[in-house]
Amino acid sequence: MTDDYTLLIEIWKKEKARKDIQPLPEGFLNQVSNYLIKLKEQTRQSDSSTIISKILEKEKMYADKIVNNLLEIRLNKIVKAELNGFALEPLNLTTEEKRLQVELRRLLAAYNQGIKQILLGREQKLEPAQQVTSQTPPPIPQFEKQEGNLKVVRFLQPLPAIMGVDLKTYGPFKTEDVASIPAPNAENLIRKGIAKVVETQQ
Repeated sequence: MTDDYTLLIEIWKKEKARKDIQPLPEGFLNQVSNYLIKLKEQTRQSDSSTIISKILEKEKMYADKIVNNLLEIRLNKIVKAELNGFALEPLNLTTEEKRLQVELRRLLAAYNQGIKQILLGREQKLEPAQQVTSQTPPPIPQFEKQEGNLKVVRFLQPLPAIMGVDLKTYGPFKTEDVASIPAPNAENLIRKGIAKVVETQQ
C-alpha cells in the first residue's frame, strides 16, 4: 500500500475515534484528490490480468469508501453540533466545511424564526408571484435584526468563538465573561449549562 493510503487510514481512524472534529493536515483534501486520480489512471493503464492491477483495483475501491466515510463522519459531526448548540473549533474545519456551517446556521435560524412566527399566529403569506411550486423551494425568511433578539448571558465555562445566527462571530469567552449574543444561540448555551441568562433592568 502507498504512503497516501496509509495516511488516509490513519486520519479516518482518528476521526472515528474522536467525538470532536479533528484538524486535517494542510492540503489534505487536494492530496487525497490527486491520490484518487492517480489510482484511477494507474488502474486504467495496467493489465487487468496482473496481480499489480488487482491490488490497485482493491486499493482504489477501499480508498473511495474510506474517503466517503471520512467526509460523512465529519458532516454528521458538524450537523449534530449545529443542532445541539455545540461549539466546533473553527481551525479544525476545512474551507468547504466552514461554508457549510454558515449556510446550515442560516437555514436553521430561518427555520426556527418561521416556526416562532407560526406559533405566534403570524403565518407568513406569499404574494401570488411567490407561490411555491413542487419544483421551487420556499423563500427563506431573513433573521430580523432588532432589539430583543439579543440576550445578555454570563459564561459558566470557557467557550471558543462561535458564529451567531446573524452570521457574526462572538467570543471567545472565558469563565464569568458577560456578553450579549443572539437569543437562539443564548438559549442553546443555557440549555447546555454553558451560560446563564443575566437579568437586565428595562
